Amino acid sequence: MALRPYLELVRLPAVFTAPADVLAGAAIAGAFGRPASAGVVAALVGASAALYCAGMAANDLCDLRVDRVERPGRPLPSGRVPLPAAWALVLLLQAVALAIASFVGREAVIAVVGTATATWLYNAVLKGGPLGPAAMGLCRYGNAAIGLAAAGAWPEAPLAWAIPAGTLAYTAAVTAVSSHEAAGATRAQVRPRAMALVALALLPALWPAADLLPVRWAAALVLVPVVWLWRPAMRAVATPSPGAVRGLVMAGIFGIAMVNGVIAAAAGGFVAAAVAIGLLVPGRLFGRWFYAT
Repeated sequence: MALRPYLELVRLPAVFTAPADVLAGAAIAGAFGRPASAGVVAALVGASAALYCAGMAANDLCDLRVDRVERPGRPLPSGRVPLPAAWALVLLLQAVALAIASFVGREAVIAVVGTATATWLYNAVLKGGPLGPAAMGLCRYGNAAIGLAAAGAWPEAPLAWAIPAGTLAYTAAVTAVSSHEAAGATRAQVRPRAMALVALALLPALWPAADLLPVRWAAALVLVPVVWLWRPAMRAVATPSPGAVRGLVMAGIFGIAMVNGVIAAAAGGFVAAAVAIGLLVPGRLFGRWFYAT
């Protein structure tokens, strides 16, 4: 069995951004009095990665009719991955994520089931509609909820649940931009979405500034994702071709890890922040050989 088509199917480079949601969620939980062991967090990172891979493969299963026209070289329309094998992979990965969560606790199981449900809701029902970007953001929010449950119980403070909503909004903006990556767009279409994406990258600064997270100086770290996004955003606005828009989407996907890294640092999870950002190195490396959007 050739491995490459399956790695394309699960969008291998982007998978390295999934742990950032869990790491940020676990760091938030720790800041609100629910610290978790490194082993449990690592296990749930694995569950999150399995869910992400399953969601990406499910995305191609649900998009097969469109991909046969717009992206015939992808694994499913090209026949390099048989449909039964793709379905088996999706179900196996989701089962693995659920099995890992079952060893952590009820809350982790609920978060994994909720995240898996959100991925199907996006892929099979809401993608392409006005609620599609928000549904994709909900998938990332679910990943953060998996991290929030790492201690075996969720934080009781309602404000802990508000913080990952910023990542939800940022992911929704990335998804809104991605709707133009196949055919391109006009400047009027791309400009507001690109600017919203850059603006939402600044949102993590709000949490320490408002004393919701303890490390106030970490607010300055939002400059990292903003600088990262600025050039591809300006390029997409100036020349909104499919390639330029796709470049902004790619930058936006990796920017999710940066945004979560800022949140983790602001919560005092410096190791979590370093891991979230550090995982971008293999993500970028594999991005030379595999597409991520």
